[in-house]
Amino acid sequence: MDPRRALDDLPSAGVGHFPTPLQFLPRLSDELDIEVWIKRDDVQGVALAGNKLRKFDLVIGQALEDGKDLLVTTGAAQSNSARTGAAAAAAVGIGSVLLLSGHPPATPTANALIDHLVGAEIRFAGDVGWDYLNAGVRDIVSEFHRRGHKPFAAPVGCSSPLGSLGFARAFLELDSQLTEAGIESSCLVHTSTSGGTHAGLLVGRELSGRSIQIIAVDVGAIYEDPHGALLDLARASAERIGTTVDLAPEDLIITTDQLGDGYAIPSNAGTEAIRLLATTEAILLDPVYSGKGFAGFVDMARRGALDGPVVFWHTGGYHALFHPPFASSLSNETD
Repeated sequence: MDPRRALDDLPSAGVGHFPTPLQFLPRLSDELDIEVWIKRDDVQGVALAGNKLRKFDLVIGQALEDGKDLLVTTGAAQSNSARTGAAAAAAVGIGSVLLLSGHPPATPTANALIDHLVGAEIRFAGDVGWDYLNAGVRDIVSEFHRRGHKPFAAPVGCSSPLGSLGFARAFLELDSQLTEAGIESSCLVHTSTSGGTHAGLLVGRELSGRSIQIIAVDVGAIYEDPHGALLDLARASAERIGTTVDLAPEDLIITTDQLGDGYAIPSNAGTEAIRLLATTEAILLDPVYSGKGFAGFVDMARRGALDGPVVFWHTGGYHALFHPPFASSLSNETD
């Protein structure tokens, strides 16, 4: 089996607009004194979807080929992943059920509002952890099987081996863009929580043969052993297309420096990073995910820990800016 051919031949739902732009950031480069490029996965056409669309494109594509008719997935109350899954399901004409942590809001806003608009059935599990949510997804799949549907599941972040291969494709897309632009980037920085983006990028790098450092800024810390968990996911993803990832856990670069007080809790560094990118380049980040990841990128650049040209992978999620509790953390009144 030729791994690249196998990757190309994976069924796709056809919901993404690819390639996404690779954009030079001149004013930010001047500010940080390093050449900065940004991969714009925030630019998409399915309910403002970000990086998770690459994962759901493959997971839903396979489900359609298998005759499935209902997506069941999960996440936090303002989950980017769950919103993307619901939107992608609507775009191909199938239903969705979202199991979210937390409690029903009085008035849905931001991602929660989009969940409603695209017709998802939304269930709230209360204040529970990721393992409980993933188990709950399996229970809902069983429930809908009994009701005569053909449901399929996607875990937190759609970070399954198949979903992660969306980012193996993404790395090869970036590789082509770098080659076309004549850019020899030494480093790629992205935000991470469930690990599918990181795992897929590792597989894509293996396929491309490009020598580039991949740094994950972990803003969720959901794994006891993140290096082992992500390497296992990368290996399982590679196996699906008949290849391997020749890495040890210590080869993975993961930092939790930007976790702050925890997942989905805005941080001062994240707020400053959001304002920096907005004021220099008019590109928006969110306080839960991409803002914290970009804060890690800015910190590394200012400490001289990065050699240019560097790429920051914008994973989307700016919808959270319009959720009142998050918006208040960014308002001038709190300065």
